[in-house]
Amino acid sequence: MRPSLSNRRSAMARLLAAALAPASMLAPAPAPAQSQAQAAWPVRPITLVIPFPPGGQTDVVGRLVGERMSQRLGQPVVVENRPGVNGSLASEAVARARADGYTLVIGGPGTHAINQLVNSNVKYDARRDFTHIAMLGRVPMLLLASPRLKVASVADVVALAQASPGTVNVALTGIGSSSHVTTELLRQAAGVSFNNVPYKGDVPAMTDVMGGQADLLFVPATSAVGFAQAGKLRALAVAGDRRLAALPDVPTMAEAGQPQVVNYSWTSLAGPPGMPADVVERLNQACQSLLAEPEVVARLAAMSNEPTPGTPAQAASFIAAEVARWSEVVRKGNIQVQ
Repeated sequence: MRPSLSNRRSAMARLLAAALAPASMLAPAPAPAQSQAQAAWPVRPITLVIPFPPGGQTDVVGRLVGERMSQRLGQPVVVENRPGVNGSLASEAVARARADGYTLVIGGPGTHAINQLVNSNVKYDARRDFTHIAMLGRVPMLLLASPRLKVASVADVVALAQASPGTVNVALTGIGSSSHVTTELLRQAAGVSFNNVPYKGDVPAMTDVMGGQADLLFVPATSAVGFAQAGKLRALAVAGDRRLAALPDVPTMAEAGQPQVVNYSWTSLAGPPGMPADVVERLNQACQSLLAEPEVVARLAAMSNEPTPGTPAQAASFIAAEVARWSEVVRKGNIQVQ
């Protein structure tokens, strides 16, 4: 039986409507491009910026993290050292990079807390202009004296500074450095005055303290333990919450009568603001995994460094607390890069 004229017309109308319909109505909607990119991440090498020269603590930790992160993510992590303006130039470049997870930076007290407080040319705010992914590790600051200085304790240093205000020469590894703000912590806590002598980095500062051209300095324990063990520098106290295994006879600042003087040089992993949450989570999980690796723990311990794993929220909270803490110390000490 042949279809009626009306049925044939209805069928033709349906065919014509289907032919004219937009392709989006006929095929399943593709996943958004961003979701596809995130699901596939990473599909190419990741750049890890270290804002200091090769060889320092930040560089060593950053390269170790990059190596182990590459193993977990299945893509190369390419380390780029970009020193300049105490790490601010490279950090600012990362803050302005695309927030796609392919450009990251190793942060520290200077780049992600202190620089913005002491240098008006720093144009970023570490609290809001980065995605904070994870804390990595920390090492306590160590107070060291020249072997030529006739002091054996923190109490001796305080007594000497009280007896002769402004005559004790303290080497600083840079204006606004961890060395500087830890010195300022001691000065404010003890109510004394020092003659601060700024240097460009740990090595020249320690060299002059060893030679007696300067009297004291604070540096990360990583930089100085070997010199203290060899007797080239006299370790007076550890600005941490416990003694160092490498220097078991050296007291903490609290044991030496200055409990307010606690400071660690730390490292963190950060990226540009607005990174996708799933990329941040994957990076954080990679960090937590590698920081639990026995070999990584051992390599950090050899540098008097301890891992500090945690969540992105904990990293962001820590950075905000550091900025607030040092803001008050910098204000009281009138610390500014000229």
